[in-house]
Amino acid sequence: MRKLCVPLLAVLVIAVGCTRVGPGYAGIKVSMAGSNRGVGDYPVTTGWVFYNPITADVVEYPTFVKSYAWSHSLTEGNPVNEEITFTTADQMQVAADVSVGYHINFDMVPHFYVKFRTDDVDAFTHGYLRNMARQTFDDAAGHYKIEQIMGDNGPFLREVREKLQAELKSVGVEIDQFGFIGAPRPPSGVIDAINAKVQATQLAIQKQNELVQVQADAAKEVAKAEGRAKAVLVAAEADSAYNRRINDSLTPALVEWQKAQRWDGKLPQVTSGAQPLLSLK
Repeated sequence: MRKLCVPLLAVLVIAVGCTRVGPGYAGIKVSMAGSNRGVGDYPVTTGWVFYNPITADVVEYPTFVKSYAWSHSLTEGNPVNEEITFTTADQMQVAADVSVGYHINFDMVPHFYVKFRTDDVDAFTHGYLRNMARQTFDDAAGHYKIEQIMGDNGPFLREVREKLQAELKSVGVEIDQFGFIGAPRPPSGVIDAINAKVQATQLAIQKQNELVQVQADAAKEVAKAEGRAKAVLVAAEADSAYNRRINDSLTPALVEWQKAQRWDGKLPQVTSGAQPLLSLK
């Protein structure tokens, strides 16, 4: 009886395959033969999976977020130039390094397999996904000028991401992060022209500020001069009024009385027919 069990156990091990789908992954059973050839309707959950290795296979896909860089640098991402190039509305060709992070929705794993027939996610990223992104960049850039790409490019990147996400929704790919790595790279002549324009704008603002300052200083001096003139006028009017009052108050009797107050009682010792200083009436 024991002799029969050993061969039977070996047959069962060969006939039944077993694999383990780890956390962060989704596995699907792919039937190779029979009336149910194709992909299972739903992904297999994590854990041990038993299957017939002769008629089926289990394909695993990561469902956690994976990040990649498409860069011109040979030390970042793939060791080849994978920069994204696109043309703006004013016919300027721009090159840019792009970072992307995405994950495959757990329930959409069968759709992903049916579309691409491979579990090589890196090949999908640097092949289909990059080509789709490059096309989307080029389509969206036709609505933006170079200043909008080099300046506040938030609306541009948002449009590219939304269009790319719409294309990937049917295969279960969800974009989690998308943006430029560093600044986009237009032709060098364009950079010089942009810098010159920025400098001219800054110089114009500086001159305008200087003009405003000069006008403010001039207005201040005018105000000071007007204040001084008004002060002089007020003082002159006050002196004139004072003199008028003094003049109106001078009577002959008052003049004589002032003489009497100041005379010491002595007459001049030498006279030439002059009259006394005071009227003795």
